[in-house]
Amino acid sequence: MPRSKEGFLWTANQTSEGLLTDAVLESSQTVKDHYDIVVIGAGFAARDRIGGRTWTAKGLGEEIEIGGTWLHRYGLHRNLKTSAGTMAPEKQFFRPAGGPVEEVRSLMPLPHDPLRGPALRERYDGLSVRDRLERLRGVGLREKCPCEGHWVCGGASVVYIGVGGGRSMAGVSEKAGVYKLGNGGMTSLARAILDEYRGDLLFGTVVTEISHTAVGVAVKTLQGQLSAMAIVSTIPLNCLGGIQFNPPLSPIRQSAIVRGHINKGAKVHFKLRSTQPGWFYSAVGSRDSSFVSAFSDHNGTQMSSPSGTKHIVERIQKGIIPHADVEAYATNDWMNDPYAKGAWACFGLDSACEYLEELQNPHGCIVFASADWADGWRGFLDGAIERGQVAVRDIMDLMEGSRGTPTARL
Repeated sequence: MPRSKEGFLWTANQTSEGLLTDAVLESSQTVKDHYDIVVIGAGFAARDRIGGRTWTAKGLGEEIEIGGTWLHRYGLHRNLKTSAGTMAPEKQFFRPAGGPVEEVRSLMPLPHDPLRGPALRERYDGLSVRDRLERLRGVGLREKCPCEGHWVCGGASVVYIGVGGGRSMAGVSEKAGVYKLGNGGMTSLARAILDEYRGDLLFGTVVTEISHTAVGVAVKTLQGQLSAMAIVSTIPLNCLGGIQFNPPLSPIRQSAIVRGHINKGAKVHFKLRSTQPGWFYSAVGSRDSSFVSAFSDHNGTQMSSPSGTKHIVERIQKGIIPHADVEAYATNDWMNDPYAKGAWACFGLDSACEYLEELQNPHGCIVFASADWADGWRGFLDGAIERGQVAVRDIMDLMEGSRGTPTARL
């Protein structure tokens, strides 16, 4: 199995930079100078693999979802497996439907069209989750604790996840934190999508500049230059600032890029020596914790940097499981990853309502497609699929009247 240069695995006996994964592929043997359509980040990537922030590594006898994990049940029944420990079965607390449900519905009645209608939600977009919790009266610590790990998120971002999940914590948990893909994980899905593609592939190619020309768009990379009639960019929001656009992007989009999204966390998979019952942990503001949330996934299949290892192990022992015997952990440093600069998108205060529409707009012959600015399930796989579908329509509109059906694709 090929090995990506990305990811980090620590065990008591050794450390490994780079992880085994089916996501690593070879570039096409020949690459053209000009294409009808170039998609940056989908087979034309700075990385040595497909998938971007969503990929599955192999290690410790497991399929490890380094980025991206859950999906809803779109008929993929044969390959589904569950995260058994998202919450201990005997300790599940959900507020029943009723008055609060109607109140949330009034804030965002159409979650997949979040910009439509009266902007009640804009009143809350300037509030963090913490701000809102502090204003609530008659709500106990038990109800507040599950939210505290997310308390810097802007209000509108939190509302749309809630309504997308059926306006209940039970709905959010089922759609966003239960079902995973077995038999290859998220990378198996990416490979299946790529199997239907008939264009060229180019990996390890870093884009530095995208410029409009008299006949389309020129893409400058560290390795050379390509041209196309139109471009689809899946470059994450936090990385767009490293690309020079000619002509420049709009002031509103530039402002969004400068602010970026605020999810600079890490995802760490721990393998513990002892079997653990199902459990869930969420940070409490009064405690000194390096973890926002943590939970047990399963008890194993039978079969960042080394200098940070001591800190990581000590923090899980201090903040979550006092006597945890950590045999191994796997992670990727998403915050310092030059092609991600953060994990999945989570907007801060006064961002979702101000920037979303502009981030979705094309820029001349450049169409932007990323889950970072999806209408529904922003930051999720579903959001990426949504923006991909929109990008196809936008590209076909751009191509209409030029010279017919595209033939050369990268």
